[in-house]
Amino acid sequence: MDVVVIGAGLAGLTAAWELEKAGHRCTVLEAKDRVGGRTWSARLGNGEITERGGEYIFPTEFPIRRLAAEVGVPILSHNVRYGRRTVNGRVITFAELGATVALVANTLRDMIADGETRVPLERAFAEALGPDYRLDPVYRRTTTSAAADPNLISAEAVLLRDESTFSGYVEDGGRLVGGNQSLSIEIARRMGDRVRLEHPITGVDQTADGVQVTLADGGRVDADAAVLAVPLPVLRDLELGFSLPDDQQRALDHRFMAVAAKLGVPFSRVDDDIALQNAEHTWWSWRSLSVDGEHRIKALSSFAGGPFALDALDVASGPAGWVRELRRMRPELEIEGDVLLTTWADDPFTRGSYTAAGLDWDPADVRAFDRPAGRVAIAGEHTGLAQSLSGAVASGYRAAAALGQHLSA
Repeated sequence: MDVVVIGAGLAGLTAAWELEKAGHRCTVLEAKDRVGGRTWSARLGNGEITERGGEYIFPTEFPIRRLAAEVGVPILSHNVRYGRRTVNGRVITFAELGATVALVANTLRDMIADGETRVPLERAFAEALGPDYRLDPVYRRTTTSAAADPNLISAEAVLLRDESTFSGYVEDGGRLVGGNQSLSIEIARRMGDRVRLEHPITGVDQTADGVQVTLADGGRVDADAAVLAVPLPVLRDLELGFSLPDDQQRALDHRFMAVAAKLGVPFSRVDDDIALQNAEHTWWSWRSLSVDGEHRIKALSSFAGGPFALDALDVASGPAGWVRELRRMRPELEIEGDVLLTTWADDPFTRGSYTAAGLDWDPADVRAFDRPAGRVAIAGEHTGLAQSLSGAVASGYRAAAALGQHLSA
């Protein structure tokens, strides 16, 4: 069968890879001039690799670990205290981390048992930790990663369902040797000319016999089936000549696009704190382990999540505000070369960083994309709970399995 896959990020390439192994002929259409989507690796002026998009591969994120092992792209440790960042000069213990995680999760369970619905992430922390909850390092870390207003995010989705981001087990994460984009690049290399760059589309339709994809230049690609693996805002703007199943439409309606920014900073001198969380806003700074396994790279990475942090750092005006605050947080920092700021909301093919579960989120949303919408399967981090590299890969596996069952029926 001929399958057209829309999007050459990790979700789309994973789906295409799996479908090809199952004997189908895949064509991947990508709007950008590169593969990887929101996984984007770049070199700073001093030669160090910085990630402009997805960063961490956590210990229990098996989908991406499986795929990376299969195609021979090795993973190394960041060796960063992801779950226990320094806040106000202090690093909490494992016992404190576990106790806070358990307290907030159990408090939320009690709230739900008492009949509360649509509980925001902010309220769950406030109820569990009291008036000073915003000073708590677990609150800071969780809301930084959420990348959205915590008053608008479903506490249940984050605290009780998404184990990859709210788990006392996560101390460290991994990264791919050569940059996280290297996994997408390797799969695309193996697929060769079946991956077509700079091929944006405007619409998808389907009949009983196949699918029809309309290109932005007016051309058309016909196939037996399709995988739609584009970011949520782009998906919403596509002209679909068919209706999605009700549960899929509801699941998509329950999510919204979060905003985040990344800053890569080459330096000649810095302090030795490897994981420093800003105590006032939802952004943090870390320094990863080198591939030699002994030294640290000569670059800082910083992530800012949510509109309040981005406004406070004035990233819309460029990196100067963030650099100023980074120097204030790390007074010993001596920058050597140009910094690299990346935002995603202004990217026309992305329009945000990754999605968050809104207050109407429902546990049933998790299973909505286990089957295709006719001949079209939908993939992407917005179809699952893990808004991560591995979440994208898992969605690609799921879409390929769903479509494969349909094509073999």
